[in-house]
Amino acid sequence: MKIKVSKIKKDSIFTDEYLALTQNNELDFERKKVCVVYGPNGTGKTSLSKVLNQDKDVEYTLDIGGIEHTENSDPVAHIISDQNDRNVIQGETQDFILGDDIKREYQLKEKLNDSFSLLFEKELVGILKKNYQIAKMSTNFDELILDKDLLGYIADIANSRSRGKKIDRKNFIDKVYEYQLAETPDYDEAKLRFFIEDFAKNDSIIRALSNYNFQLDDKEQSIVKLEEQSEAVIILEKFNYIDECLVCDHPIDVVAKLAQKNEQYEQTSNQMDEKEKEIAEKIIKNLSQPDSFNIKDRVRTAIKKSDKSFIEDLVVEFNNYKSVYWQLLKHDFITTSTNHALQEDYEAYQALLKNKPTFGSEDILFIEQFLNESLEREISLERDDNNNIRLMLGGKDFLNKNRQDLELSNGEQNFLSLAFELLKAKNSACELIVLDDPISSFDSIYKNKLAYAILSFLSSKKTLVLTHNTDLIKLLEHQAKQCLNLYYFNNVLGESNGFTPINPQEMSILLYIHEFLNLLREDIKTEIDNEKQFLISLVPFMRGFCQIRGLVEEKNKLTQLMHGYCDETINVTEIYEKLFSDRVLGNVHKISAKEVVGWDYTEFSPLKSESYPLLSKTLRHTLTYLYLRLNVEKVLVDTYAINTNKHDMLSSIIFASFKGNERKKIQHRVFFMSKKTLLNEFNHFEMDMNIFQPAIDITDKALNKEREQILKRLKTL
Repeated sequence: MKIKVSKIKKDSIFTDEYLALTQNNELDFERKKVCVVYGPNGTGKTSLSKVLNQDKDVEYTLDIGGIEHTENSDPVAHIISDQNDRNVIQGETQDFILGDDIKREYQLKEKLNDSFSLLFEKELVGILKKNYQIAKMSTNFDELILDKDLLGYIADIANSRSRGKKIDRKNFIDKVYEYQLAETPDYDEAKLRFFIEDFAKNDSIIRALSNYNFQLDDKEQSIVKLEEQSEAVIILEKFNYIDECLVCDHPIDVVAKLAQKNEQYEQTSNQMDEKEKEIAEKIIKNLSQPDSFNIKDRVRTAIKKSDKSFIEDLVVEFNNYKSVYWQLLKHDFITTSTNHALQEDYEAYQALLKNKPTFGSEDILFIEQFLNESLEREISLERDDNNNIRLMLGGKDFLNKNRQDLELSNGEQNFLSLAFELLKAKNSACELIVLDDPISSFDSIYKNKLAYAILSFLSSKKTLVLTHNTDLIKLLEHQAKQCLNLYYFNNVLGESNGFTPINPQEMSILLYIHEFLNLLREDIKTEIDNEKQFLISLVPFMRGFCQIRGLVEEKNKLTQLMHGYCDETINVTEIYEKLFSDRVLGNVHKISAKEVVGWDYTEFSPLKSESYPLLSKTLRHTLTYLYLRLNVEKVLVDTYAINTNKHDMLSSIIFASFKGNERKKIQHRVFFMSKKTLLNEFNHFEMDMNIFQPAIDITDKALNKEREQILKRLKTL
């Protein structure tokens, strides 16, 4: 996988060059799964992680495998923030994949929850409403559902506020799987639709006829009479424009006749008992069309012929469709419910619940062992009352807890949060994982463990590490040889910006001191641009190396080149050849500090920049700061007549030069002391023979600013 960066924008943090980045804009994960982007503090590494995290008001355009991604696309990366943003270990136990059995347990639990949710909230709700007119907790169909348990399930599912939440799942599974379903009965679709639509009404004709005891006496004749009068009214209203009878062709006054029939209808209705009137009204006004059961004709025939069998046959048919309704509903309910493998999943889930949860994966075992050793608190798994597995530290929850509630040191909290963020990232759906300064505040033990954890936990991912710590690069390399591609991240107006790849040979000398020494012994020869500058840029490093090897005389000679008040000429070529090789330098260079003070700093170029651009920059920066140190000491000693036998160190010279409490002296003293630490750090390698730091942490722009400030101040003295 290659990521081509065309655009990065967050407020005004990135230079305009990042709005259309065309050079140094590719991160290559194809051969190595880890890319490390090194950038000094203030470069914008954390802002870069926030851009990839799609924070508010960010923009980006990335090409990943030929597909363009922007801030409006799906997330391209899972971000692990720096320690300042890792105040809480957020997530649930299952986010961290704690062994195959526990993973399977959570998968089954999630599957069961999804199945029940789909079943109760969508499938059964839809079937009950669409096919059986059951859309409320209380329905007119309760009397047709002949199983008490199913009636309870249906009532809770139909309740929009519950949707099955009150149903005991084990009871439900046991019930629906114990049914032995018979074949569905034969029925007439039109009659079933009529039955369901009518039965859903509060004034159902089916319920009315089923519950009415016909006597077939004179009272019930009024039902037929009322129906006939109603039909006459309907016809007259429909053909109110005619002036003769449609049947006999006699002249007719439609208005008068309609009034007469309405009056007759009212008289007949008023003379009827309530029960007969109810039946008549339902037949006349509320009978659904088409009349699939031929209810109107069968009731009329029964009354006219005084033959109750017509009614009895109709009620028998109604009862048959009550049974059909129940059989079909039961069949659809049970079939739909058993289509989800609920019983199989539930039994498998219950079997796993009987086991004590234990850590299973190598990753979590590593964390468990290391935490228990380092924190003296056991990390453990326990079940709560709902059988949820909880991660515990010293018997207490630590997920989603504030840092102050964990009773751990900052280092312990940072390790704990980062370790579990790595586990979460391992389980992320994103292929790309971004770590922002993951080990900036850890001691050496934690750093080594976390370097292992980064490579181990994220072995199946593409990992982008943003850092300003060369220790992390070395630790990753020592865990797995040639595991990473390294890039230098720059974001300074007017400079070469982007993600500059560090070539393999330069990575080698950055990571391994012996490789750097081997380079100085021979291959550096073709890379030297100015031999004299090259030698002086290496003087601080050579002095530290002499200290390590016990070469006191050589170390003292090189010290003469590190103090601006010294004027002794030193054969630097001789010392270089004793330390490294006589196959590199073409000339003998005898140099004094006084000579270096007079050099033109605008012409500093110890190395060519083609093969070793990072080393070239490093030596140029180191030479510049040595030059500045020499100038500061030279000017202060000469201007204020400092006795260098008594005051030979830079800090002592500064204090001797600006003694007293006068405001101007205090200002000078503060200025030069604020620069002293940095000047010294570039010139002392006795404690750390890493020649690249802090040189690579200073941009050219920052270096120029420091240089101009110091030289300008010296001119004012």
